[in-house]
Amino acid sequence: MSTDSIKKLEGPVMIFGAGGFIGINLLKKMLAYRNDVIGVSSNLKNSWRISQNLIKKQNLAEADLLDAQSIKRLVAKFKPQTIFNLAAYGAYSKQKDIEKIYQTNFISTVNLIETLKKYGFKSYVNAGSQSEYGLNCKAPKEDEELIPNSHYAVSKTNVHYLLKYYGKVESLPIVHLRLYSVYGPWEEPDRLIPVLIEKAKEGQLPQFVDPNISRDFIYVNDVVDAFITVAAKMKKGLYGEVFNIATGRKTTIRELAFLAKKLFKINKEPEFNTMVNRQWDLSEWYGNAEKIKTKLNWKAKIKLKDGLLKTFNYEPKQ
Repeated sequence: MSTDSIKKLEGPVMIFGAGGFIGINLLKKMLAYRNDVIGVSSNLKNSWRISQNLIKKQNLAEADLLDAQSIKRLVAKFKPQTIFNLAAYGAYSKQKDIEKIYQTNFISTVNLIETLKKYGFKSYVNAGSQSEYGLNCKAPKEDEELIPNSHYAVSKTNVHYLLKYYGKVESLPIVHLRLYSVYGPWEEPDRLIPVLIEKAKEGQLPQFVDPNISRDFIYVNDVVDAFITVAAKMKKGLYGEVFNIATGRKTTIRELAFLAKKLFKINKEPEFNTMVNRQWDLSEWYGNAEKIKTKLNWKAKIKLKDGLLKTFNYEPKQ
């Protein structure tokens, strides 16, 4: 990752969803090179990632995206110029409040951008999702049909069109990134890769779903690099654009299980179909990242085996 790209960004820099998995990784990376970075969370005291990383108070702000007045006060105080929005709700199966899904992912985005417009800004990069493609999930290009198959996917699809409007019609410096299966340090503990890593440390393997289900696993450092690259290269031709952030490599659950067995020298054979599939699980779920490679010269660099080893060996640095 180029430190020049980080230093090049117009400040102040504001990261919404800083208490989340990708948000905390982005916040830590940015703070390693500059001080005018504000991580925003709706509840700082209950954010285990923020508390465990001992982020300084001067680099944190508490604001509820569902509270328009809270957002207006925050933006008026800091007047951020580079904004990363990674706040979301509904990506996990345990997040089932339908109204909150649309309020958090869509309505709050309208309120945030309308507020930012009053002060002006240089770059806004939004975290979208592979889920927007829904049933059209076999390496789709960005301009292919979106067939969302969950309320979360519908909400993120709505955000895509909202940001396309802001970029193409209102000429605002906004880009939408569709993230594939991000993994790495600080991921939610009950997700597949964290559970796999914890079991591997015990010399075991977790239970697996259908072995033929596939994913496009991308290491979090690559994703952080993508956000920074897009923000640093923001220009008029990118306004309202969308990019897939993926490796472009399909990995089945079977391949993941046997890779883990080999990497971590586990004697036990993997057991499949011992976990119930989620209702939106699809067998062909992987990405096509050619557009961002062509336009911005970005591509994922970290191979799955290396990312798994990095995650396994990760030691938090305070």
